[in-house]
Amino acid sequence: MVVMIRMELRSLATFCAVVSEGNMTTAAEKLNITQPAVSQQIRQLEKEFEVKLLTRNVRKIRPTVQGQILYAKANKVLNLMDQVRDDIKSISFDLSGAEIKASTLNSLGLYLVSPVIGNFLKLNNEMKISLLYGTGEEIIRRMQRDEVDMVIMGDLKKEYGKEFSRFQKIHLFKDYIYFVKSGRDASLPKALSIKDINKQRLVMMQGLYPAFENQLYQKLRDERVSYTPSFQSDNVGTLKRVIESGLGWGFLPAHSIHKQLRLGRLSVVQIEGLDYSVDVNIYYKAGQPGKEKIIQIFKNIIQRQSHIGS
Repeated sequence: MVVMIRMELRSLATFCAVVSEGNMTTAAEKLNITQPAVSQQIRQLEKEFEVKLLTRNVRKIRPTVQGQILYAKANKVLNLMDQVRDDIKSISFDLSGAEIKASTLNSLGLYLVSPVIGNFLKLNNEMKISLLYGTGEEIIRRMQRDEVDMVIMGDLKKEYGKEFSRFQKIHLFKDYIYFVKSGRDASLPKALSIKDINKQRLVMMQGLYPAFENQLYQKLRDERVSYTPSFQSDNVGTLKRVIESGLGWGFLPAHSIHKQLRLGRLSVVQIEGLDYSVDVNIYYKAGQPGKEKIIQIFKNIIQRQSHIGS
């Protein structure tokens, strides 16, 4: 019975990977299995449900209507299993007196890190956690002074040109920058030239991903676009509320707006010639086995949250 459940969960995970990637070969590489094994698991699921779950065209594999239903339900099952696994792990170690000093940016902390810390404190009464927010430069100085055990940020080399040999790196997820508008205003376009971003009140985020800001400003200069933001802030939550209320449009990180996009409260406007993504990583000091176990659980929970949104 246990073996059968494990096999079915594996098949569901494979199916979700194929839908997410849109390609069996890419899904196989991600799961570290062969492409024939992926195909076999999909056939087994289709045989079990007696329906076609995927359609194939030249460019991409897409789920059928039945496949869309399975994808939504399967993700919930897999995420629940991950949550159970992480909750069990987090109370399986003796964390009495354990202490983690962490630092991150406001947006990443608010939407990804704070819920994880709440979970740890709930299950481990004697654990001590310090979480310091700051600008990228402030966090880098903390790393230089060895004041933190763990940092969660966009790729340090890409965003700040920094690397620290004594800190190990764990990839969490790939974040994207979207240009978004209020979902309530259907009159606004779904695609836009960079030259037209000033046609509405422009809202700008500051300090989250400096390399993106540099790329954006260079693109605006190249196109000889005069940009005058009506509102700027390093607080993504405030920016999100301004845009959602229809008071402007602007760039926001994908990790902070999953729920609003899903519910239609925000919608994406495609900007021609501007596409940006960055790896968000955990940086931690190696050589601390007890803390590395805790950090691994942090990683698992954050990855789950970044996948399903909030």
